[in-house]
Amino acid sequence: MILTVRNIKKSYGEHEVLRDVSFSVSGGSISVLMGTNGSGKTTLFNIISGFVRQDAGDILLDEESINKLRPYQRKRSGIGRTFQNMRLIGELSVKENVMLSFPEQEGEKWWKTLLPNKKVSQEQRHNSTQADQLLRDCFIDDIAESKANEISYGQQKLLNLACCMASNASVLLLDEPAAGVNPVFREKLATVVKRLEEQGKALFVIEHNSDFIEAVADEILFLHNGLVQRYSSYQEFRESPEVLNAYV
Repeated sequence: MILTVRNIKKSYGEHEVLRDVSFSVSGGSISVLMGTNGSGKTTLFNIISGFVRQDAGDILLDEESINKLRPYQRKRSGIGRTFQNMRLIGELSVKENVMLSFPEQEGEKWWKTLLPNKKVSQEQRHNSTQADQLLRDCFIDDIAESKANEISYGQQKLLNLACCMASNASVLLLDEPAAGVNPVFREKLATVVKRLEEQGKALFVIEHNSDFIEAVADEILFLHNGLVQRYSSYQEFRESPEVLNAYV
């Protein structure tokens, strides 16, 4: 699947955040979005996922516009997302958090909760098996029964990613997945992200940690003065005079 951002503009009052942003992210690739504080990175993520409406421009999935879709509809169309605020349910177990993240579950329909049937039971068993696999993929199967608010911050980051993966989205927007994480968990997060790339997912990542970026990025998209500049490597990005001037 290809995510295309075309001529996106967004202003807040007289402050122009995004002037004319255009790029695409394809399946089987990892694009890292960088920029100084206040450059509009989170605004761009919010526009793509439908939480903020752009002033002009188009968001497309495989050349079909999703401009009119609400956030939950964009999720169903194949866009998954994490947030800096991880939105985990602390009193539930690690596995229960993942179980709740599977989309369109039969058991969520109130009448089937009152009158459970064989199909719901089969779905629950299937989702339980899938959740176990996601926990293994994210290196947190050993804490499956721990409460989400009792595990370490690095483990919470991995759980947050596992919940996003439960949607089976083709395009994943990851908002600072490695921020504040120690090197051990940062390496695990990088491993999971690279595996998703190998599975053909399109990954669009906001991140500042240089070690993580060097480990995963296929390209850097630098958001500055409302425009996006592409760099084919992190080294090219670091050596760019435009980037150096922006961070001075």
